Amino acid sequence: MVDLIIPYFKNTQNFSILDPSVGDGVFVKALIDSGINRSQIIAHDIDLDKIEKVQKYGIKGICTDTLLNDYQLKDCIIGNPPYKSRRESQYIKTNQTKLEKKYGFIGLYNLYSLFLVNAVQHLKPGGLACLILQDSFLTNRYYKSLRCFILDTCKIIEIKLAPRKLFHASKADVRTAILTIQKNNNSNSSKKYAKTDEKHIMRLVDRLSDENDYLKAIPQKIPQSEFRKMPDLKFFIGIPRSIYEMVQHTKLRFGDIAKGGTGISTGNDRHYLQQAKDVNNDPNWVGFYKSGRRNAFFYKTPYYIEKNYKKNMRENPKNFLVRNENYYFQEGLTCSSVGRRFSAAYMPSGNLFGVNANFFFNDSNDLFYFLGFLNSNLAKYILRKVLIRTNIVATSFIREIPIIEPNETQRNEIISIVKRIVSSLIENPNYSFIEDTKRIDEILFEVYNIPTQDIDEIMDFNENIIERA
Repeated sequence: MVDLIIPYFKNTQNFSILDPSVGDGVFVKALIDSGINRSQIIAHDIDLDKIEKVQKYGIKGICTDTLLNDYQLKDCIIGNPPYKSRRESQYIKTNQTKLEKKYGFIGLYNLYSLFLVNAVQHLKPGGLACLILQDSFLTNRYYKSLRCFILDTCKIIEIKLAPRKLFHASKADVRTAILTIQKNNNSNSSKKYAKTDEKHIMRLVDRLSDENDYLKAIPQKIPQSEFRKMPDLKFFIGIPRSIYEMVQHTKLRFGDIAKGGTGISTGNDRHYLQQAKDVNNDPNWVGFYKSGRRNAFFYKTPYYIEKNYKKNMRENPKNFLVRNENYYFQEGLTCSSVGRRFSAAYMPSGNLFGVNANFFFNDSNDLFYFLGFLNSNLAKYILRKVLIRTNIVATSFIREIPIIEPNETQRNEIISIVKRIVSSLIENPNYSFIEDTKRIDEILFEVYNIPTQDIDEIMDFNENIIERA
């Protein structure tokens, strides 16, 4: 990261570089080792012990709350700000009113997003920020306002997706991205921004396998304007042109066809749910499909809940929550919502469902067609690489999947295949549908007109999703 920023200042005298949350001082050490004059390096931290340690390097260390206390504009801001969500952060809870006043326009979802906005606000016109951030800001709908802020105020120089295991040595399982941005050059203050040059070309580097690949990676180069064409301004990385343009320009979405969503949140599954062996075919209990299962096409749920769920609503109205009640007991699809691998399964009529994504259709053939579609490699790729790169697949993201209508022959063949898979799984849970899904993939690649080289990318991503997502 230090090597990346230094060329931008090779002809600049007396430039200033700030680490806004210095921690153990790794960036300070790297800046000094690179030949940066110690007098040009500033470090902030809210922890006085951290500041006293980095002051020993001969740099200017200031014990301050970077997010709430103002400071002079800098030429460069570099670092690794803290990642803590608003649920985890006592700091956000304690300072919520003040933080809302300064950063409420992007939402107080995580500390790192506040540090990013603060960095842009405290850069000189043309100044550079290079930060390693939790990569949830790329696609999560909660960060749409943050993405808009970045696009409006900065040129995105580069986004690199860091290796999955980068922080495992520190016992932190967090996926990160290195974001390098340049504040618009003719901005005249910290709060008035010039319009971004939409023709500016960004460098985008997909998930690195390890740190040794950092310098060898070949970046994807595309205009920054392409991000503005995405739903919710999603920042995509490593997506072939045929696919991101299809997502940008396809108007019909899965949510236009499928209805439903989340269902019952019991507030206490141990109290309200029973195993099949404990229910013993009692007609007063029905199957309950909840988050966590990843069995594609069909599985028999091991959970049961009282059919008279309204009794539980009356007894515990604050915690036993009911949504989309008009779809209860209907035939539909139930989707996994947590984990790297996504799947959809057939949900027979007569059951209830939980807070994972559940969808229902006016036509039974639509149900079976889209059951095949959601379990295809194409749909999984669009969902997990383009629309949401975290491991929480909420209903809203599935609704965003672009739909291109098949012809009647293609549609009928997929429906026939899926019906065969479901009926076979009902009879034999160990039925192998590998060959069936290969044919579904072939048909859908034809429907979506996916080039051969992009099919290879789709298959490789899904086969290595743990490392590449």
